[in-house]
Amino acid sequence: MRKHSDIWIKVLSLAVGLAVGIVLIAKVCFELSYDSFYKDIDRVYRIQSSYTMNGMPAEYGQVSGGVSTGFMYEIPGVEAATRTTFSFNNQVYLDEAGNKLDGYLAVADTCFFKVFDRKILAGDPVKALGKRFTVVVSERFAKKLGGVRECIGQQIANIDNPDFKFTVEGVFEDFPENGILNYDILLAMEGFIPKWSQENWMGNDRYRGYVKLLPGVDPHGLKDAIRKMQETHQSLEEYEKKGISLVYWLKPFNTIHTSDPSVRSQVILLSIVAFLLILISLLNYILMVISSLVKRSKEVGVRKCYGAESRHIYGLLSREAFLHLALSLLLASAIIFAGRSIIENLLGVPFMTLLIPESILAIAALLALVLVVSVVVPAELYQRIPIYAALKNYTERSRKWKLGLLGSQVLINVFLMVMLLVIGRQYHTVLNSDLGYDYKNLYFIGLYDDAASMRPRVVESLRGIPEVKGVAAAYNIPLYGSSGEMVRLPEDDRELFNFADQFECTPEFFDLMGIPFIEGRAPMDDSEVAVDEAFAEKMGEFTDWSDGAVGKQLLISGHGKRGIEDGTLYTVSGVYRRFMIRDVEDPDDRPGALFYGEISDQRSTLHHVFFKVDPESLEKVKAVLADALEGQEVEIISYEDQVRAVYAGSRKMRNTVAVGAVFSLLIALLGLIGFIRDESLRRSKEMAIRKINGASTGDIIGSFAKAILYLSLVMGAAGCVLAYIVADKWLQQFAEKVPLHPLYFIGGAAFVLLLVLVVLVLNCLHIARSNPVDSLKNE
Repeated sequence: MRKHSDIWIKVLSLAVGLAVGIVLIAKVCFELSYDSFYKDIDRVYRIQSSYTMNGMPAEYGQVSGGVSTGFMYEIPGVEAATRTTFSFNNQVYLDEAGNKLDGYLAVADTCFFKVFDRKILAGDPVKALGKRFTVVVSERFAKKLGGVRECIGQQIANIDNPDFKFTVEGVFEDFPENGILNYDILLAMEGFIPKWSQENWMGNDRYRGYVKLLPGVDPHGLKDAIRKMQETHQSLEEYEKKGISLVYWLKPFNTIHTSDPSVRSQVILLSIVAFLLILISLLNYILMVISSLVKRSKEVGVRKCYGAESRHIYGLLSREAFLHLALSLLLASAIIFAGRSIIENLLGVPFMTLLIPESILAIAALLALVLVVSVVVPAELYQRIPIYAALKNYTERSRKWKLGLLGSQVLINVFLMVMLLVIGRQYHTVLNSDLGYDYKNLYFIGLYDDAASMRPRVVESLRGIPEVKGVAAAYNIPLYGSSGEMVRLPEDDRELFNFADQFECTPEFFDLMGIPFIEGRAPMDDSEVAVDEAFAEKMGEFTDWSDGAVGKQLLISGHGKRGIEDGTLYTVSGVYRRFMIRDVEDPDDRPGALFYGEISDQRSTLHHVFFKVDPESLEKVKAVLADALEGQEVEIISYEDQVRAVYAGSRKMRNTVAVGAVFSLLIALLGLIGFIRDESLRRSKEMAIRKINGASTGDIIGSFAKAILYLSLVMGAAGCVLAYIVADKWLQQFAEKVPLHPLYFIGGAAFVLLLVLVVLVLNCLHIARSNPVDSLKNE
């Protein structure tokens, strides 16, 4: 019975570690394999822009419309080039029967599949992407339309503009999950994007540009050719006189995902957690095997007397280890299957999706390593037992091995617990950070294309609801980021700096969002602009605004009548308190500005209507909006939910480390229980003699606990040091981060040590209260 109990403790501890470790290793391999599935991926690059103005550098992954075409026709060594851009805000589409289909659309040119090879399942995508109002769709989207062949010739339309229909003329193989391109629909750029936008070389940098180089071409060797191309199409010398520098360079496409700092930190942290869980499981297994040396010494001695050699001992232990590993894998598979919904929630994709060739190979290598270590270490220890010693009631007196393994488990658990506290606190900090505006009970709806004409009616209807505490409209959502424009002073040719252009808003927007004015007021007509305090401070570097910003005039690009190269003249109406654009994990540090927007102006870009209302009144608001929108479906979006979604990565990281810490503690406690049980067996007669000679329960517990607790304290401190180093590195990715307070380390270590103490005392009490006669009767 005891033997079976020992086996299942080994199997359970190994299975728990393997289950979590395998999942995390698969996730790491999945992230590292991003975009590796394309043919000749080592020759595919994205065009990057390095932009410097007045000594302020910036880097962008987008370019103007003519740049990609220029690369293809004017840069030697470029085999093909393509570009994509965005279009509809709402990614829901209608088929001919009016059914709603989800799908991500991008606008692409005819060279897209020359750069990104996908298997073509139907039609001719090159011809399709050269025609007006045609699309090619993914296999996944085609099945929603009835099938790969059946969808050809059908028409789809965006839900916000149902009268604008596109004809399906091709189907391509789905993009895998481990890729940054996740397009379901590719819309022909021809006839949809204005010609001037496709051909311009400065501004309107809304395009992602990609190139495929000829074999053997070094992208670093194209620097002179790129410069020559720019000189042909851009006034580089004129820009440089104004303190502006623009350089294009090529970034390997298959490194775009893995070079993201948040992805790198995620991969590193998940790798550490996976490694530690596998390690602690393996240490636990070896600890239990070493602890059984006393019980199996006679068996090994007898086998050696009958001629057993090293290979026989290795064979015996190999069969046992293989059996234990097989049982552990079965149990680990059951754990993974039972927790598949938790895995998908934590990692963002189903576990089966993670099983790509790279992750399968890594898991197989891991299992082979576990098998080798679980065989070699015990076998070598058994080999060292002398035959005479085994047959003369051998007792393994050195506890250094076992205490070392046990101490390593304490170190790992303290490390994970401290990291859990730091990550949890960081998530709480970013989730509750001050964004500079009030988004409590804030909701918004999107009105695009045909629905934009209903904006006045929607706003008036919302204002008529007593429960609604404020209504405003704006183009931009601060959380989603911002495009940029240039600012100049009248009678000055210098372009001063790039600012975060939040575009239009109604005057009520500032009060609704709780954004106060430092001076002046909100813009009241389309000749005025409000700037934030950082904007006003930045202008002080170029001109004298010491008497205030209100009333000053600026030339701003990208606004007013299109085609005016010098920009549009605006008067500053006020300076508002700076608020955060994007989020604390990835803030936009540029100065910001907001322009005037009129609800009734059909040309305005006030795509979003914001309002504040208590959640219990949402149903009433939905009913009113349904009437205002003449029965169209209304999607009311909670701003608070959007904030939580932005920080979902931090939440998932916190939860993943929490799962790892819980399972790691479980494994360590199983190992501690096994260690104490075997120690009690090894020292049973010693304890019996101590009790007969008057030793108290406390003395018995102390003799067991002293060395373990001392070791735990030392290894706990080492775990804190390791956690500090890793946590400090991890926190560097955040603009706003929590300080590494000593309480995180004290609390994490104290929790682990308290658990060790509780388990230790409970098991030692059983030993201390046992009858000494039972231990001595077999002597």
